[in-house]
Amino acid sequence: MKIIYSIIITSFLFPVSLVVEPYLQNATPNSMTIMWETDSDSQSIVDWGMYVFLTESTSGSSFSNYGNSKIHTVELTDLSPNTRYYYRVVVGNYESYSDLYDFITPPDPSSEASFRIIAMSDMQRDNSNPNKFNEVIHDGVIDYISDEYSDDIAAELAMVLVTGDLVVTGSSYYQWADHFFEPSEDLFSHVPLYPVFGNHEQNTDYFIKYFHLPDNGTPGYEEHWYYTDYSNLRVIGLDSNGGYQVQAQLDWLEAVLQDACYNDYIDFVFAQLHHPYKSELWTPGESNYTGDVIQRMESFSDECGKPSIHFFGHTHGYSRGQSQDHNHLWVNVATAGGAIDYWGEWPQADYDEFTVTQDEWGFVVVDLEAGDDPQFALKRISRGNAYTYRDNEIRDEVVIRFNNTPPNQPVGLSSDGQVDPEILVLSASDFSDADGDAPMAAQWAVYQDCDLSLSPLIHKFVNMENWYFNENTQESVELTQVSVSGLNGDSSYCWQVRYRDTSLGWSDWSEPISFETGESQYSENMLINPGAELGTLGWVVTEGYMESLEAYTCDGIEPHSGDYYFIVGALCNTANYSEAYQEVDVSQYTDCINQDFAYVNYGGYLSDWGGSDYPEMTLVFIDDNGNQISQLESFGTYNSFWTLFSEEYPIPAGTQSIEIILMGTRYAGDDNDSYFDDLFLRIWQDQSCLGISGDMNNDSMINILDVILLVNIILGSDNDPNMGDMNSDGSIDILDVILLVNIILEN
Repeated sequence: MKIIYSIIITSFLFPVSLVVEPYLQNATPNSMTIMWETDSDSQSIVDWGMYVFLTESTSGSSFSNYGNSKIHTVELTDLSPNTRYYYRVVVGNYESYSDLYDFITPPDPSSEASFRIIAMSDMQRDNSNPNKFNEVIHDGVIDYISDEYSDDIAAELAMVLVTGDLVVTGSSYYQWADHFFEPSEDLFSHVPLYPVFGNHEQNTDYFIKYFHLPDNGTPGYEEHWYYTDYSNLRVIGLDSNGGYQVQAQLDWLEAVLQDACYNDYIDFVFAQLHHPYKSELWTPGESNYTGDVIQRMESFSDECGKPSIHFFGHTHGYSRGQSQDHNHLWVNVATAGGAIDYWGEWPQADYDEFTVTQDEWGFVVVDLEAGDDPQFALKRISRGNAYTYRDNEIRDEVVIRFNNTPPNQPVGLSSDGQVDPEILVLSASDFSDADGDAPMAAQWAVYQDCDLSLSPLIHKFVNMENWYFNENTQESVELTQVSVSGLNGDSSYCWQVRYRDTSLGWSDWSEPISFETGESQYSENMLINPGAELGTLGWVVTEGYMESLEAYTCDGIEPHSGDYYFIVGALCNTANYSEAYQEVDVSQYTDCINQDFAYVNYGGYLSDWGGSDYPEMTLVFIDDNGNQISQLESFGTYNSFWTLFSEEYPIPAGTQSIEIILMGTRYAGDDNDSYFDDLFLRIWQDQSCLGISGDMNNDSMINILDVILLVNIILGSDNDPNMGDMNSDGSIDILDVILLVNIILEN
C-alpha cells in the first residue's frame, strides 16, 4: 500500500503532460496510426468510436525519446473505408485526456473516390519570421480550405505531404515539438502526414522515432523510402540526401513504378523528395541523383500512359515546370517557413523546363478526380513575401488529364525561292486543340540536308509563359513563328514544328518543309579550333589553365558537341582564375571596317557545373600598332547547362585584329568549372564595300599570310599536345603546316 500511495502522490505532484499533441500516420482504408508524446511515463491508450461518445479503447506501445519523455503509438485496425471516427488519447493513468479529434479513413481502392491533398516543404524556423509556419498552417491551409470548401478539415483533406526540412537542426530535440508539431497540431490531428528526410533533419533518429511511415521500402532503409495509395493515386516518398543516393533506392523505385503501371486502380503517381535536379532560384542546391529519379518517373509515364509529378523543396520558393518530352511535372512546394531565396540573392538560372518561379511563402493544393475521366488540378496558394503581402492568393494552376487529346498536327508554311541564311522566320498554322486546352509550348527543329535521322542542327524550345525574376519573359511570344540564324549560305535544310497543350500533350511533328539558303554576307567561323577538338591549338593561356577534355574526364561533363570541350579553370588542375585568348586577323576587311560597314558576330556555348563558377568572354579590338582600341563588356553564365550566347557589335574603325578572351572564375568548390564549346567569331560586311585580301585567292591557293600566322601559332604552342611544335633543329614540322592548311580549307 505504501508503494501505491507513493505513486498516487507523485502523480498528483507531477502530472503527466502532453509534449506533442496526437497526430495521424500511415492511413489505410482499414487502419489508422495515432502518435503523441508525453513528458514522462503514461499509458498508450486511445479511446475512439464512430460517434462523439467513444465506445472503443485500443492500447499500443511507447518508447523513450529524450530524457523521461515517451512517444506513444497506437494502431486502430478493422476500420471501415471512407468512414469518420472520433478519438482522444489517455494522458497518464487516466488522469486527463487530449482534446477530441476526428479523422476519415481512406476510401476503398475500387471506389473511384475524388479527394484533395496538400504539399509543402521547408518549414524550418527563420528567426526573422519565427511564426511563419504557424501562419502558413492556420491563416494559410486551414483558412483556405475553410473559405473555399468547408471547415470540416478531415473531410476536405486526404493527406499532407512534406518534402523535408521540418526543423532547422534535426538533432535538436526541442525544435521538433516547439517548431514543427506545436504550430501544426490543429492540422495533423485530423489529416495524416507523410514527410521525407531533408538535409536539415541530419539523418537524425528523431525523424525515425516521430514518424510511423509505411513499412514497404527496402529492408534496412525503413522510413527513408516508402509508398502509400489513396483512391487512384500512388504517393512515393524518397530520400535524396547524401548516404542514401544509392542504387538500391532506384531499383526499389523502378519496382514500385512497375507495380503502379499494372495496377488498374492507379491513374497518377506523385513522388516526393527533398533536393531539386534543377533550381531556378538557387542552382547550388541541385542534385544529379534527383535527375536519376526523374528519368525513371518519365519512363513510367511514357510506358504506362499515367501522368506523374515529383515534388521537392530545398530551394525556398515555388517553381512549377515539366519535362520537355514527357507527361511529368516538376513542382517545388516550398517554402512554408524557411527564409525565402529571393531573386538576385543567389546563383540562378532560367531553365527551359520551368514555366513559373516565385520567391514567396506558400503551399500547394492538388484536387484529384477518379472515375472514367481522371484528372488533377494543381494550385499554388501564396502567402507573399517580405515585400508583397498575399492572403492565400492563387498564383499558379494547371490541370492534367489522364485522357488528354493532344493538339492537332501543325502545318508548316513555306517560303518560295532562296532564303536569307542570317534572317529566316519559320511560320506554321495556328494552335488547335480538341479538348479546348490552351497552348503551352512549341518545339522547332532544323535539319541539314533534311536528314531527319541526325540530331537537329538547330533546336528551339519556346514556352508560351515563363515567369522568371518577377517578369513573364515570354509575354509577347508567338508560338506559330520563330526566327533562326547562323545557317550556312548556299545550303539545303528542312524544318519541323510541334505544339504542346497545357495538359502536357504534344502534337505530331509537322511534315518537313525544305528550303535553300542564298549567299551569306557573314564570313565562315574565323576561329582556329573553336570546339576543342584539336586540344588547345590556336589559344594562348595568359593565366591559370586551359584544358581540352573528353566527356566526364576529371569529373567533368559532356561536350555540347563533338568529343571535346574547353575548361578555362580547370578540372584536372586547379586555379581560382584562368584566362586564354585567340587573336584573329581581320585586316582583309579593312575597307568595310574603316567605313563603319562591318560587324563582328561572336559567342558560343557556355556552362558551369553547379552554379558556383563563372565562365565569361569578351572581345578586344586592336589597331595595326598592337594598341587596344576598345574592349566590350563581358558576358557569362551561372547556368549548369550549355547555354548559347550570340552577340553582334560594330567593329571600330582602325581595327586590324580582334582578340576573343575566355575567362573562368571559381567561387566555390575545388574545381574551376568554367566550360566553353563551339565558339565562333564571324565578320559581316556590307556588299558595297566587299574586299577580300585573305582566306583563299581566286585560284584556290592559300594566302601566304595565313600560313605565316599559323606557323607563328605553332611556335607559341610549346605545351600543346596536338602539335609537333619545332623540330630539334628549329624547323617547323611539315605535318603541322599541312594540318593547319587543312583547317583553313575547312573554314
